Amino acid sequence: MNEIYKIFGLNENEIKVYKALLKLKKGTKTPIVKESGVLSSKVYEILDRLIRKGLVSTFTENSVKNYVPVPASSIKILLDEKIEYMNEQKKSFEKNINNLFPQNVDYLTDVQLYRGWNGLKNVFHILAGDLKKGDTYHILGVNPGEDIDKSIEFFSKTDQLFFSKDIKIKAIGHNKRKKESESFLKTFGRKNFEIRYCDLVGPFEIGITNNLVVLLLLEKNPTAFLINNKKIRDSFYDYFNTIWKISKK
Repeated sequence: MNEIYKIFGLNENEIKVYKALLKLKKGTKTPIVKESGVLSSKVYEILDRLIRKGLVSTFTENSVKNYVPVPASSIKILLDEKIEYMNEQKKSFEKNINNLFPQNVDYLTDVQLYRGWNGLKNVFHILAGDLKKGDTYHILGVNPGEDIDKSIEFFSKTDQLFFSKDIKIKAIGHNKRKKESESFLKTFGRKNFEIRYCDLVGPFEIGITNNLVVLLLLEKNPTAFLINNKKIRDSFYDYFNTIWKISKK
């Protein structure tokens, strides 16, 4: 639910105060502080920001200022305005993207470091951009990492990124991870996905496209090394094919 409030640019304290007002219907400083749990010294500043964002209004009753959340109809208008603004920004971005940012692989240095799940998301969009319909993404050492639930959520989406372009995946996993990998494929499907198993894979997951190699260390806060070097890519590709030949289904 808090994600909806963040659309309007609300931080955590602003969300607490706004939700307190929704519960109270109307309120002065003291009940708002009590209900929201924010510091008394900060509440007026927070309320002023909510007023500027169009989410709260005020009225005076018995010489005391009261605060009320704006009605749902007003929120709908604000949301429509926000969406219209974002659509305009999107059109402007699409029109100027080639001038604002270098394109795809040409943007890369030989090696780039990415951290966190958002960093990995960027990496996989780059990898998918280096493959076309009918190509194959090769994975050596397919690995769920330390946060299995997050990995399942993440890779179920990135796999679809490849499959939507009709890109195949060939993967080699460790025998110790076979049960987890087969469970994942049973849930999300095996179409365009071929996997074998071998003991000769390490802790890194290595992904190989037409021109790129990515080394993934899937810790709680994952790390990716993206390498743009054709000779290194070809070396990993040859190694993948060697291990593939001795791996079992």
